[in-house]
Amino acid sequence: MLSLSPRFDLFKFAFPKDFLPDEVSGKYTDIISKNPGVVTTPIDYLNESIQSITIPGMTDLLIVQQQHETNTNKVKLHKFNVEPKHDINYLSSANPLEKLGKDFKVTFRQNQGLYNYFMIYETIFHRYTKTENIRPYDPVFLIDILNESGNVISRIKLKDVFIDGIDGLDFNYNKVERDSSTFDVTFKFNNIDFVFVIDGEEY
Repeated sequence: MLSLSPRFDLFKFAFPKDFLPDEVSGKYTDIISKNPGVVTTPIDYLNESIQSITIPGMTDLLIVQQQHETNTNKVKLHKFNVEPKHDINYLSSANPLEKLGKDFKVTFRQNQGLYNYFMIYETIFHRYTKTENIRPYDPVFLIDILNESGNVISRIKLKDVFIDGIDGLDFNYNKVERDSSTFDVTFKFNNIDFVFVIDGEEY
């Protein structure tokens, strides 16, 4: 066997330390500090609840045109016959980045009190009500791919990131048992890059 199959649980993704606005971070620092535990900062609390991240693929790379084709009929002295129109596939002239889905989702575990949910909820309101935030607040998100030893071997860079949405909540009197419920936050980016990491250097 030339290579091992990938393990999709061997990855590392965390929001940067300044992801939460100061106002939001300060508010939840007070809340979290009243509940003693290993996690003491809002951003660590948020990152600890991340379960998965999904990045998009590419679609619609081809264009289709209906065209006639000809073939040679050897029986009739190489007479060319015109076939009926049918679909012919061609590579699109568009930039491949235009065909790349530019949204990705981060799935979070719902924590008691929904603190992590409302951290992001309030962050969204803060971002979209401050005029200075018309540019991406988060210039680069990093998704590190790890090997079995926990070392980074490749990295996905998502650039110029915006929050695009958050799932709603479903409160229900029939849901009386605790379960591992989750919620998704959708982000959009403007560009993507892939690099390999060897001995700490990017290639």
